[in-house]
Amino acid sequence: VVTYVLEYKNIESVPLRELEFIFRFPDGFTFESANPPSDNDTHTTWTIGDVAVGGTGRIEITGSLIGEVGSIRSLSTTASFRPDNFSSVFKETQTFRGEITSSILELQLTGPSETLTEKKVTYTITYKNNAEQDLENIRIQVEYPPHFVFQESTPAPFSREDDARQLNNQWIITTLGAKQEGTIEISGGYVPEDGVTTATFKAQIGFVDQASDTFSLQQEQALETELIDPRLSLDLIINGSAQSQPISFEEALNYAIVYKNLGQKELDDVVISITIDGAVADIKKVDDANNGTLSGNTITWTKDELPALDVLRPLDEGTIDFVIPVVALKDAPSGGIALIVTSKASATMQKIGELEVTEVTVESDEIINAINTDVELQVTGRYFDDDNIAVGTGPLPPVVGQKTSFRIYWSIANSLHELTDTTVSATLPKGVAWENKFLTNKGKVSFSSANNTITWSLDTVDPNQSFDDVALWFDVSVTPTKQQTGKLLILIDQPVLSGTDTVTESVVTKTGKAVTSNLEDDVVGGGRGLVVDISE
Repeated sequence: VVTYVLEYKNIESVPLRELEFIFRFPDGFTFESANPPSDNDTHTTWTIGDVAVGGTGRIEITGSLIGEVGSIRSLSTTASFRPDNFSSVFKETQTFRGEITSSILELQLTGPSETLTEKKVTYTITYKNNAEQDLENIRIQVEYPPHFVFQESTPAPFSREDDARQLNNQWIITTLGAKQEGTIEISGGYVPEDGVTTATFKAQIGFVDQASDTFSLQQEQALETELIDPRLSLDLIINGSAQSQPISFEEALNYAIVYKNLGQKELDDVVISITIDGAVADIKKVDDANNGTLSGNTITWTKDELPALDVLRPLDEGTIDFVIPVVALKDAPSGGIALIVTSKASATMQKIGELEVTEVTVESDEIINAINTDVELQVTGRYFDDDNIAVGTGPLPPVVGQKTSFRIYWSIANSLHELTDTTVSATLPKGVAWENKFLTNKGKVSFSSANNTITWSLDTVDPNQSFDDVALWFDVSVTPTKQQTGKLLILIDQPVLSGTDTVTESVVTKTGKAVTSNLEDDVVGGGRGLVVDISE
């Protein structure tokens, strides 16, 4: 409520005739009463008439003024009169400018001065009608910061079924009683954004014209919230890779947890832990130079084990290294238990700067290491078979200028998973001939004379196969030269097995041994591999 007072006095030496005042009220002013009353329906004109020399008068006008606190509003009045000794009419205009310092609508905004990103926060708007009469058509509206995600409010925001926008930042109070007050609680959170460290939350209160949706602002409150991101980088690396990859029985898993404070604030009392699930990881045999605490399948490091974790200053970094062995095939669990190792590191802290953050957890990516099938390639060279029957021909030991044939055996044993697109290949050394005599119980055999390579191709190798289930033999021959006298002959180079594990979807390779004329696996014919020259 505002009252304008106009006082006038005739300071001329003659009476003033036909004195009249015309007022121009500021925007947002609503007339309520006047003393003396106005002379027109719009309450803008007061006709005074004659004023004697030295005569005075007073006009009081009361009404309500709607406007933003802090804004300037202007009231102007024009006086028209005719001095007694003049026939002309004179006019004078006066303007009053005033600042709106308070409002009948009071608004208060409270909320956190600092908060973590991705953490629920609540802002509270308190509003009150300070007037002695009811007020109608009040709107409270909020301007959300760019990275604020609205979740809910009490009461719910204003919405209309025919409005597709589904606004979540406006509340309409149809009638607010005299001296009545209320609150609005708004909950949500901030998503992290590089370079964004503060957010300004704004609330406004004012009157709204429902027909035109025109909003007349009365008060605005703004609250700045500092956005704190832990910015603790936590990376997990196993055997040099941050990605899931297959592993093998009896393999050493070399772990590295790399941490770094990428934020601008200190991190206090950091605790780093890792959980390793999987019966094939022998966690009890962990080799950890930092002596982390082992509890079940979790290893934890605190400032007691690593003093650097007491306070991580900006850009402080470090690595926690340790090794966990994979069990042998014979020690692997059975009964359908998945033969995988799942690893995930996490970190907590007590404070970020001065902010208590006991509920904050930073996690690494999860790494899953599946056990590859345990495939074996057995390679033997024979002149006599297990029944001491000769499968080779020609002289033994080999003789210069005379042909001797040998039989090479390849066999495959497979444990866990099916292998597909499997091949075993090897090269025959110079001077060793392919006899084109072979037998296999699975797959196909081919020989390339262009590069002297034998290839055994198998579409699939089923799990739980023994060496007898997947086997091949083939014959090679050699006719020694004088230059080879007194030497062992290499009959076939190291063969390489390659296949795809259908479970881990990785390529599995194995390398077999080379075979020499010394035939180490032949009980009868072994040890007689040196070439002799009978002519000598």
